[in-house]
Amino acid sequence: MKNPQFHVKTFDELTLRELHSIYVMRALVFTVGQQITEQEPDDADLDCMHLFVKANDGCVIAYLRMFDLETVTDDSHEITPGAWTIGRVAVLPETRGTGLGKAIFAEGIRWISENTDAQRIEISAQQYLAGTLYAAAGFAQVGDVYLEAGIDHVHMVLEIER
Repeated sequence: MKNPQFHVKTFDELTLRELHSIYVMRALVFTVGQQITEQEPDDADLDCMHLFVKANDGCVIAYLRMFDLETVTDDSHEITPGAWTIGRVAVLPETRGTGLGKAIFAEGIRWISENTDAQRIEISAQQYLAGTLYAAAGFAQVGDVYLEAGIDHVHMVLEIER
């Protein structure tokens, strides 16, 4: 997709239609597509910046969420001073292979770099994407493979140059 229009909003800024479209999309990608049975949505959504791209009909076709690991208040993320995270990276199946996943991920990195004082971005990456999408964006694997929601993941870090 050429020149996608990115939207960045807090939870409270999302319209009900945007929130519904985000949750339907995430359920399609993670619950149906990957058979993940972990809670979706979760409490972290309340504290996130939601980054997304909409199709002409208003439906969300690409999404990720970003939040400060120093101030997170849910039970799933460790408090980490100086770090933000990107998660729930999702692109609808019919738009995969268009570069939209790389574009929204790059936009998330840019947004964190320009709008926060984060020193690094830490992610829990599905292992099959670690060497492609995430390594290409400058992330380095830290530690061994672990299971999260029944899927192999690796911890990855990107140091932000200031």
